[in-house]
Amino acid sequence: MMAMAAVSALLIGIGEIYVIGVDGDRLKETETLHLLGETAALFAVLFLTLSLIRRRAACALLLGAVSSVFLWLHQAFLPVLASGLYLCALVGTGQIFLGLLDRKRQLAPGHLVTWMASLILGCGLTIFLFCAMSLLGAGGIGNTRAAAVILFLAAGFRWVQSLKTKEGSYRLQKLFHESGRIPPVIAGLLAFILAMLLLQAGRMNLCIDYDSLHYSLRSQYILDNGGGIYENLGSVNVVYTYSKGLEILLLPLSGLPSHSFFLAFQLWFAAGILIVCHRIVTLFVNRRLGILCMAVLASIPGIMNMSISAKTDISTAFFQLLMLYFLLLYTKRQKSSYLVMAANAFMMTMVLKPTALVFSTIAAGTAGLFLLLNGRLRFRLRGSLLPSAGVMAAMWGMVWLRTWLHTGLPVTSVFYSIWAKLGFTVRYPYRFDDLPSNGGALFSLSGLKHILKRLFGVLVAPVGEDMAHVRIAWGTPLLVIFLLLLLLPAFVKMRGLEKRDKKPLWCLIWVLLTNGAASLAALYLLWQVDGNYFILLYTLLAMTAVIILGKLQSRFLARLIMKMLVPFAVFNVTVTAVSNWAGALGLSPVRLVHAGYYDHRAEEKERLIHYGNQEIWEILAEDPKTRVLIFGEQPELLSFPCNAQSYTDIEGSGGNYMITASTEALVEYLIFADMDYVYLGSGYLRPGTEAWDHVISMLRDGYLTELTYENGNALAVFCPEPPAPEDPDGAVEEFSANYWPGEQR
Repeated sequence: MMAMAAVSALLIGIGEIYVIGVDGDRLKETETLHLLGETAALFAVLFLTLSLIRRRAACALLLGAVSSVFLWLHQAFLPVLASGLYLCALVGTGQIFLGLLDRKRQLAPGHLVTWMASLILGCGLTIFLFCAMSLLGAGGIGNTRAAAVILFLAAGFRWVQSLKTKEGSYRLQKLFHESGRIPPVIAGLLAFILAMLLLQAGRMNLCIDYDSLHYSLRSQYILDNGGGIYENLGSVNVVYTYSKGLEILLLPLSGLPSHSFFLAFQLWFAAGILIVCHRIVTLFVNRRLGILCMAVLASIPGIMNMSISAKTDISTAFFQLLMLYFLLLYTKRQKSSYLVMAANAFMMTMVLKPTALVFSTIAAGTAGLFLLLNGRLRFRLRGSLLPSAGVMAAMWGMVWLRTWLHTGLPVTSVFYSIWAKLGFTVRYPYRFDDLPSNGGALFSLSGLKHILKRLFGVLVAPVGEDMAHVRIAWGTPLLVIFLLLLLLPAFVKMRGLEKRDKKPLWCLIWVLLTNGAASLAALYLLWQVDGNYFILLYTLLAMTAVIILGKLQSRFLARLIMKMLVPFAVFNVTVTAVSNWAGALGLSPVRLVHAGYYDHRAEEKERLIHYGNQEIWEILAEDPKTRVLIFGEQPELLSFPCNAQSYTDIEGSGGNYMITASTEALVEYLIFADMDYVYLGSGYLRPGTEAWDHVISMLRDGYLTELTYENGNALAVFCPEPPAPEDPDGAVEEFSANYWPGEQR
C-alpha cells in the first residue's frame, strides 16, 4: 500500500512536470544535459576516491583537490575559499569567547557540538561588533573588513595554540593515522552529498535570483553609505527594513567584484544543515542513517536551490536546527549550557528573517512547553554560560534597533496590526500593511478545496498559477514517503527506544507537529506561497522519517524502503538541474585562466553600457555615496555602482504609493532621501502615465536640471531648491526630443 502510494505520487509528479509541463523541454536543453553529465562524472570520481583510498587524511586531501579543480573550472574557487575562511574566523571568535566563559569545559574542546556553539557565539559577537562600530559612525565596509582580518588572525592564533596542547596533538595524530575502507553504500552516499553541494557551487554565478539582486546583494548601499547601518539612506520599500542580521554579518564579503563571495557563505550554511540533521538523527539511531538523512536532504531542491540565494532562508533554517539540536541534547543530558545555547541560536534566527518570529517561536515554545510538562526543565546557573545569552540579546536588540530607527517598528513584514495595537507608529516615508491572504473561510467547502489543491501541489505536482514559486523550491514526492513513514509505527512493529531517548523523540515529534500545523495555516492563508517557507518542515519530516526507518524491526522492510528512495533521489536530481530561483540552466562557463572568481561587477557594467549608459555609468561611478532614483526596470538598473533606488520600489509592492500620489509628495520624498540624481531609462516612461507626469512636472518646476542624454536614456541632477526656471517649455521640449519613451530601442 505504501509502495503504491509513493510510486503513484512519483509518476504523477513526472507526468505533470516533464510530460505535460515545460520542464520536459528544459531537461533536454544542452546546458542541462552537460550539467547532469558533469555531475555524474564528478560523483563517479568522488565515489572511487572514497571507496579505494583507505588512509583518511589522504582521502580527504584528494577529495579537496577534486573539489578545488571543479570549483576553479567553474570560477567559484576563491569565493568558496574566502567564505570558508571567514566562517573559520567566526568559529574561532566564538571559541575564544567560549573559552573565557567555559573555564570548567562544560562543552568539550574539539567536539562538533562545541564548534556549533562557537559558531553561534562567533556570528552573534561579530554582528554585535559591526553594530557597535556603526553606532560610533565607523561601520563602513572597509572597517568591517579590517575587523574581520583581526578576528581571523586571533582565531588562527587560538587554533595554533590549541594544537600545541596534548589533546590537540593527539587529535592531529589520530587524523593522519586513521585508516579503513569505507563501505560502498556509505561511500556512495557521501559522494552524492558532496556532488550535490558542488553542483550548486558550480552554477551559483549564473543563478542569482531577483530578490538577491534587488536588495540582499546590494548591502554596500542598502546598509552603508560610509558610516554604518543606522544612517538614513532614504529607502522606502519594506525589503530594505527587514532584520538584516545576515547582511550585517557578511559586510566584509559585500561590495566585491563577485556576488559569489556572499552566496558561497550560504552554501556553507547548507552544508551545515546537513551536518546538524546528521547529528540529530545520530542521537536516536546510528551514524549510517545519519548519513542517509544527509543524502536525502541533499537531493531535495527546496533546500539545495536556496543554498545559492542571498535570501536568508538557509541561514535561518540552519540556526533553527541548531536550536532544536541543543534542545534535544538538553532533554537527554540536562546540561544547562545546552539550554542557553539553544536560546542563543533562537536569538540568531530573530535577526535573520522576519517570519522566524513565528516559526522559531513555535518550535522553541513547543520544546519548552514539552520540557516543562515533563519536569525536565531544571536550570542551574552554575556552568550555564548564561553571560553569552546577554551578549546575544544585546546583538538582537541592536539589529532590531536599525529597523525601529528607520520605520518606528521593531520588525517589519509580519504582525503589523499587532505592532499598531501595541502603540507603535510607522515613520515617514514608510507604509506597511498586513500580509495579503487569499480570503475565504477555512471551514467551508471552498476552503477545503483550496487547501487540498495546494497540498497536492506541494506534495505531488506544483502546477498552476500559485505553484510557480513552490516548484523552484520544492520538496518533491519524497514528502509523501516521509509522511507515510510517520504513519508506519501504527501498522508494523518497532524496536523499543531506550528510556533516555523516548522523551527527546517525543519532543522532536511535537515540534514537527506544531511546525506542520503552522505551515498548513500558511499554505492556506497566504496569497502567494513560496517553497522556501517550508525548509524547516522538510528537514523535520526527513529526520523523523529516517529515525522511524532505523527503528523498524523488519530489516527486510527497512531495506525495501531504502531501495525505494533511489528513484526518488534520481528524480530529485533532475528537478534540481532544471530549477532554481533565477530560472537559469547549466553550470558557470568553464575557464582555465581567470582571477579565481566570476566578475559580476564587470558583467553588470557591460550590460548597462550595452543599454546605452557609458557616460551615465561614469558619472554615477565617481562616488559610491551618490544617491539616484531610477525610473527603469529592476533589478537590472539597480546595478549602478551607487545607492540606487527604483520608482517601482516606491509605488509597487512593499512601497508607499502615497509618495507617488502627487508630484509635490514625490519631491518631498526626494528631498528627504537627499537624492542627487534621477535616472530615466529609455522605454520606461510612457506619456499619459503617472510617472511621466511627475517627470514632466519636475522638469517644468526646475527640480531636474543639467540633463545628460545618452541613447534615449537620461540622467538629471536633482535640485531640492530650484530657482524659477527660465524656459520650462523648452526643458520639456528638449526632454521629449532626446528621451525614448514607451519601448526599449
